Amino acid sequence: MTGVLFLTESFHPVLGGGEGHIRQLSRRLAAAGLPATVLTRRIDAAWPVSETLDGVRVLRVGPAGRGRRGKYAMVGPALAALRRERRAFDVLVVRGTRVLGLPGLAAGRALGKAVVLQPELNGEMSGEVYTWGTPLHVPAVRRAVAVGTAARNLLLRDADAFVAMSRAIAAECLAAGAAPERVVRLPHGVDTRRFSPASADEKRALRARQHLPESAVVATYTGRLLRGKGLETLVEAFAAVAGDDPRAHLMIVGSGEGQTLSVEPQLQESVRQRGLGARVSFTGRVDDVADRLRVSDLFVFPSEFEALGISLIEAAACGLPAIGARTGGIVDVIEDGASGLLVPPGDAAALASAMRTLLADPRRRERMGRRAREIARERFDLEDSVCRYAALFRELGG
Repeated sequence: MTGVLFLTESFHPVLGGGEGHIRQLSRRLAAAGLPATVLTRRIDAAWPVSETLDGVRVLRVGPAGRGRRGKYAMVGPALAALRRERRAFDVLVVRGTRVLGLPGLAAGRALGKAVVLQPELNGEMSGEVYTWGTPLHVPAVRRAVAVGTAARNLLLRDADAFVAMSRAIAAECLAAGAAPERVVRLPHGVDTRRFSPASADEKRALRARQHLPESAVVATYTGRLLRGKGLETLVEAFAAVAGDDPRAHLMIVGSGEGQTLSVEPQLQESVRQRGLGARVSFTGRVDDVADRLRVSDLFVFPSEFEALGISLIEAAACGLPAIGARTGGIVDVIEDGASGLLVPPGDAAALASAMRTLLADPRRRERMGRRAREIARERFDLEDSVCRYAALFRELGG
C-alpha cells in the first residue's frame, strides 16, 4: 500500500486554490486506498498540531504567525517531522519549489523516498517569480536571479517527477533541465457534479437568497483578493461598464484578510470613491462558492500572474463564459472566442470592452457557457485527475 505525504507551506483552514486542491486530492486518495498525510505550517497558534480531516492526517509545525519569514522558519521543523513520519509514506509530494523544494528533495532522498515536485506558480523554475511585481524586477537583478535559479535547478531536476498543472509550467520544467519523461502535465480537477449549471428556477431562488436583483447581469470573480490578481484593473473596467449598462452588477467573492499582499481595503475604498457601492458586492470569505457561481452570468478572471486558476475551472464547470488575462495557465482553460474571451493582462480598456460584449449578448454567453462546461468535463474532471495522480503515485511508490 503506497502512502503519500504532501509537504506544503499552507493548508486548510487557509482558503485558496492550491490548498483546496490538496484537500480534495488527499481525501480522495485516502478513500481509494492510498493513505495520505499533509504536513504544513501552523500559521495560527489556535490551530491544532495534528488532526484528521476526511480521513487525512494533517500535521502542523511552527512557527506561528503571518508573513513570509515563517515559510522559511518552518523548514527545520518540517524536516524533523518528515523523519518522524518516515514509515507513514512512500512518496513525498512537495508543493511549491521556492522554499521547500531543495530541503524536501534532500530529505526525501535521505529517507529513501520517491519525490514529486509540484510548482505552484509560474516562474518558479525560471526564477521570474522571485522578482515579479517588485522593484527588483529589472534586467540586472533578473539576470542574477536567473543564474542562481539555474544552479538550484541542477539539483531539483533529480526529482522523480514534476507535476505541471499547465502547459506553461511544463515548458518551464523542461527548460530547467527536467527529463521529459519525468514531467507530467496534470491539471487540478474540480467536482463537475457539485459545480454545475443552475436551472432557471434554481437561479431565481438563489438570487433571492443572496439579495441579487433578478434582472441584473452578474459578472463574478472568486478567489483571494491579492495584489497580482488584477482586481484593481477589474474595478476600473467595471466602473467604465457600469455607466453604460444599468443592469451590470459585479460580485467579488473572497477575501485578502491576513494575507501579506491583500488589496481588499483598497478595492472597497476604490468602489466607494467611484460611487459603485450599490453595483458591486463584496461577499467576504465563503467556504462554498458554488452557489455564488450558479447565480452568475459570466466570470471575470483578470489575474496577471496565474499558474492555472482553479476558480476559473469551477466557473467553467458551472457553465459560465469567462473573460481572463492571456497569461499562464488561464489560456489552458479559456478557448478565446469559443468559451470566453482573452485580454492583455492589466489592460482595463480591453477588459471593459470584453465585459460590454458579453453583458450585451445573452445568446453568446449561453453558447460560450456550454463550451466552457464541456472543457471542464473533458479536461479538468476531478475523478479523472485523482485516477491519474493515484496511478503516478503507485508507480513511483511501488
